[in-house]
Amino acid sequence: MGEISAVTVLVPEGSATAEIMLAGRVDRSADALLDEALESLLIDPQVRRIEVDVALVDSCDYGGLTVFIRAQHLAADFGVPLRLVQAGPLLLRVLNATGLSRLLTAA
Repeated sequence: MGEISAVTVLVPEGSATAEIMLAGRVDRSADALLDEALESLLIDPQVRRIEVDVALVDSCDYGGLTVFIRAQHLAADFGVPLRLVQAGPLLLRVLNATGLSRLLTAA
C-alpha cells in the first residue's frame, strides 16, 4: 500500500468549486495535509463548495475516515459544503459499510 503521495489543490478561475486531489493511503497522518489544503480555501470568498477527488486513494483506514469527517465538519463551520468525489470501489465499500457515504458523498 502506498503512502499519501500527493495533495493537490485546484481553484479554477471563475469557479465557485475548489478541488482537492488526494492520492495514496489516507490515514490519520493525512489530517495535517488536508488541513493545510483547506486553510486557504475556507477563507477564500470565491470558494463556495469543495470537492475532494479520491479517485487515486488506494486505501483508507478508520483514521482516514476520521480525517474526512473532520474536514467536512470544518468546512461546514465556514458554510462551505465538502464532498468526496470519484470514490473507487474499495473506498466506496468502506463508506457504505460505515454509513458515511450519505454524509460524505451526497451532492
